[in-house]
Amino acid sequence: MSAEMGALILFTDRLDEMTAFYRALGVPLEAETHEGGSVHLACDLGSVHFAVLAGSTGNAPPFRSGGGAMPGFAVPSLGVAWDRVRGLGARIVEEPTEYPWGPRFLVMDPDGRTVEVFERRGSERPAELKR
Repeated sequence: MSAEMGALILFTDRLDEMTAFYRALGVPLEAETHEGGSVHLACDLGSVHFAVLAGSTGNAPPFRSGGGAMPGFAVPSLGVAWDRVRGLGARIVEEPTEYPWGPRFLVMDPDGRTVEVFERRGSERPAELKR
């Protein structure tokens, strides 16, 4: 038996900015609430429940630092996602780069979390990158 990713929950004090950023990537965030809970934004991406909830002020650890996390999103068009996040003024970590499995770029979300954005094309990711 192996585990399967079921949810990715981000807490932020920049709820409006985070919502605009992830929607620019094509993440269809919508308002939702659970019984007795606060309203937050969420959607299902395949089998993963993705949500952005209001939280206290904080900082994401720097890219590739312990405690950090780097969510990744497959998009239908890297060019469209690129134009949208640049239009929001998002900080670019890595310009679009072509890999054998498709192009990608790295961008920071409003909380300073590095996000991988990629378009699936060509071959699978090499086995050494799947580990």
